Amino acid sequence: MKSPVRILGAAVVALAAPALVTLPAAAETRSIARVETRLGSDARLTLSIGSGHDEYRRGDYRRDAVKACRRAVRHEARRLGYDDVDIDDDQRVHQFGPRGFFVTFEEVGFEGRRRDVETRVSCEIRRGGVVSIEGIPYPYRSKPSRRDW
Repeated sequence: MKSPVRILGAAVVALAAPALVTLPAAAETRSIARVETRLGSDARLTLSIGSGHDEYRRGDYRRDAVKACRRAVRHEARRLGYDDVDIDDDQRVHQFGPRGFFVTFEEVGFEGRRRDVETRVSCEIRRGGVVSIEGIPYPYRSKPSRRDW
């Protein structure tokens, strides 16, 4: 005599096999495959594979990385004494790992009191935070005049 647990397990595997082969798109549940069956009048068995908790969201992470880099470049430029920062939309994003990015802005304009500078600026982002910024020029400051009298 077979136990009810074995029969239920065999039924679940039999019902899940077609879903795993065809992989229907269930966008509203954010799962890769989902099988539901009624076991009785008030009992339902659901098998869901690939639920959306740890889903890999490449586009969202990439947008968040670009925004974090823009904020960091503006903050650092203001800290150095620049009055305005113009970041063009020409950018390159290179991903390393699930949430690590190198973001490079091709043309960033820094406007100071004495001169304007356009240069390339790059950021390294890990786990949503900016780790390093490269390419921000130091503002031109004249040497203090020396009076010896």
